[in-house]
Amino acid sequence: MKRKKYTFEVSKERSDEILEKFAMLGFSNFYSEREPHSTNEVFHIFLENDDRAREILNVLNVKAKKAYIEDQDWISKWSESLKIIKIDEGLYVNPNPTKFTDPTDGITVKIIPEMAFGTGEHPTTKLAIRLLRKTIIPSMSVCDVGCGTGILSVFAVKLGAKRVLAVDIDDNAIESAKNTRKLNNANFEIRKSDLLTQVHEKFDLIVSNIVLDVIIKLTVQFGKNQKAVVSGIDSERALQFENFCHQKGIKIVEKMCEDGWCAYRIV
Repeated sequence: MKRKKYTFEVSKERSDEILEKFAMLGFSNFYSEREPHSTNEVFHIFLENDDRAREILNVLNVKAKKAYIEDQDWISKWSESLKIIKIDEGLYVNPNPTKFTDPTDGITVKIIPEMAFGTGEHPTTKLAIRLLRKTIIPSMSVCDVGCGTGILSVFAVKLGAKRVLAVDIDDNAIESAKNTRKLNNANFEIRKSDLLTQVHEKFDLIVSNIVLDVIIKLTVQFGKNQKAVVSGIDSERALQFENFCHQKGIKIVEKMCEDGWCAYRIV
C-alpha cells in the first residue's frame, strides 16, 4: 500500500520546536534525519488526508514536498536509525528489541520500533526518568499522566513503585502503552482519562512528560502537597512555570535542564 509522504527541512535550531508542536497536535507518524555535519534536519510525515496535512504544516509554519511511498519503507528506514539509548548511568531504552540485546547492567525498558514517539531520545523523556529515579521509593504509588507509549510507567515499576497507573486521552497511546507493558512484562494499570478527570484515587507521586500549557492544567487538578515530576517545559518558558508555581504555592524541590528543555520536582 502506498502512503502520502510530506518532506520538509528546517534548521537544527527549530528541531525541538517542531517536536513540541507534533506533541501538542498528538501526531506521531513521522521520522527525521540529521546528517552529522549538517546544520539542517529533514522531517518526513505521513498522512492520507490532504486537509489535515495542510493544517499541520500551517501550524509548523513550513512548506513541504509531497510524494508517495510504500508503507513499510518509512518504518524500516526509521527503525534502522535507532540505537540503544542511555538515559543515565544504569538506565537504558531499547527501541528495537529484535535488533539489540539489552545492556547487562541497570534497568532497560523495551519499546516496539514502530512507535515514533516515546523512544527516550528526547531530552524531556530523559529528564523525567532521571528525576523519577531520584524521587521513587519502594512504597510509592505512581500515576503517569499523558503516558504515551508508557515508558515512564515501566521505569516506575522497575524502579520499585508498589503501584502504577498510566493514563492518556488518546486511544493510540493507550494501545501503545499496552504493547509496552506486555513487551516488558510490567505490572501496571492503564486507563483512558483526560489528565486526572477519571483518576479518583490518591497517588504518592504524579509524573508527566507533556507540554507547559497542559502541565499547568494538570497541576490545577492536584490535591494539597501533591508530589510530582513534570517535564516538557522549554527553557524559554521555564520562568513562566516557576512564577506559576510561586503564585499557586507549589514548592519547586529540584530543577533539571538539558538541550533547551527543563523538568521539575514539585510538591
